Amino acid sequence: MINFVKGFIIGIGKIIPGVSGAMLATIMGVYDKSIFYICNFKSNIKEGIRYLFPIGVGIVLSIILFSKIISMCLNKYYSITMLFFVGLIIGGFPFVINKVKKKDYFISVVSFSLFFLISVFNINNSYVLRNNFIDTIIYFFSGGIEAIGTIVPGVSGTALLMIVGTYDSIVYSIGNLTNFKIIFPFIIGIILFILLFVKLVDYLFRKYNDKMYAFILGVLVSSTVLLVIQVFKDKVIFLDVLIGIIFMFIGIFISSLFKEK
Repeated sequence: MINFVKGFIIGIGKIIPGVSGAMLATIMGVYDKSIFYICNFKSNIKEGIRYLFPIGVGIVLSIILFSKIISMCLNKYYSITMLFFVGLIIGGFPFVINKVKKKDYFISVVSFSLFFLISVFNINNSYVLRNNFIDTIIYFFSGGIEAIGTIVPGVSGTALLMIVGTYDSIVYSIGNLTNFKIIFPFIIGIILFILLFVKLVDYLFRKYNDKMYAFILGVLVSSTVLLVIQVFKDKVIFLDVLIGIIFMFIGIFISSLFKEK
């Protein structure tokens, strides 16, 4: 049951631009085992299904149920919603910091700087549907982009989807279960890219665990700073900020409940 709840929260986070689903999985302590069971599924079928199934069901259900709700919250209560997810990320800082050695903090500085600079090129233009094979290709590779955020902690697939301009149409299609010409290639892209790259990510974490978490820490801090900047880049209502701060602390509390013991 606890893994279902964790998967449910991870699924909600995957909808939010700037929030990494893999990062939330890391924060809640299910990332390493999930990658292991996916990479070694044939040799650990029973254990893998027992561990991955509730997480997967939670993710899928939350994405379907909350795509429409999250879209509405971002439109009507943007500051409050974003600050809540800032809290979820901040709550995971101790978990990641404890896995980083002091000698590797320079990697965190490099990854922070790199992802912060890349974010400057964030483009919010929407992709215009052409109703032809190009759409299928675009949304297939959009699924590949989302897969990156699924298996690489700290990378937000949804933020990258905003850059290529397919985020709005994907969230709307999933939330309303419409336009399966978008949904099907997107899902296929996610599955295929995860299968292609998951073993590489698993190898890197087994071979360079401390350095990978140092890299993640930099991206984690960068994501948090960028989300806060995004909240305050436009004119905000003072009351929304106060409520948002309350929800931020709620997010921190929730995140602390689900860290791996």
